[in-house]
Amino acid sequence: MKNPVILTSAQDVHRHVFGLWRSAPIRASHADGGFIHDIVEQFAGLPRLFCDTTDDRLERAHFCSWWGVTMNRTYDSPAIEDLYRLHEMFHAAFMPYFPGIGFDAFHRKMEDNELKASVCSEIRVYFELPQLREIAFPHPIYADRYLNDPAMQTLWCKNKPVAIETLQEARRDVMFSKPEHEMDLTERWIRRFALQNRQWSTCWYDRYPEIERHMFDFQLRALQGDRAGAIKMHAEWIEAQADQDSEDHIPWRHEAALFANIYWSNRRRYEAEFASATAAT
Repeated sequence: MKNPVILTSAQDVHRHVFGLWRSAPIRASHADGGFIHDIVEQFAGLPRLFCDTTDDRLERAHFCSWWGVTMNRTYDSPAIEDLYRLHEMFHAAFMPYFPGIGFDAFHRKMEDNELKASVCSEIRVYFELPQLREIAFPHPIYADRYLNDPAMQTLWCKNKPVAIETLQEARRDVMFSKPEHEMDLTERWIRRFALQNRQWSTCWYDRYPEIERHMFDFQLRALQGDRAGAIKMHAEWIEAQADQDSEDHIPWRHEAALFANIYWSNRRRYEAEFASATAAT
């Protein structure tokens, strides 16, 4: 990690995030106090730290949002870059921390956070901002099956909270219980990435308790009113972890390296299978 940006006040967080958005629907929703503004407001409930990567192969899948850092990432498409940022901010904004949590409960907590972040940035966002869909992806995506479903559109219009819960349970079903022989290619990869999450948790088996403890203390100190002291303590903690890696200045380099091989192996398989499926249609 490099080029840290430390943001103490909620206003600082809003101002910085607004300056990062590249697509018109996302920027407008933030500026107008809409859906995006509400997510950023929750995210700004704590001081935040942004930075760039020093080794993208190791840090792309490092899930730094869990330990209080938002990693910058660029894409050619403004909309896709914004969706990445939305996904990571949702992770951080709604992440609970439990000192002393057991490993199985920890893994379930992280699965739930991933589920909700994915539904937000991969499905819900298009219900909230319909104009975003046509500028995000030129090909069919998983969300289209719900966007094109009259029953789901009715539920969204008449009872949005239950619609969001329904989308989450539909995604959970694919992740954990739907028979694989009934799945299409997209659903199979949702299942495989869910299995990958268990491998990620296992990589952190020995060290997740220290993350949970520190992040709980950081959160509590900030919420009790000492945002400046909290983010100073947090930034120093992150820097101390990064200083242990003399090569690339990556916090928890060992865990990053453990998971990177799993992540990139799955990514290559995913891209190859979808390229083959696209060529066949």
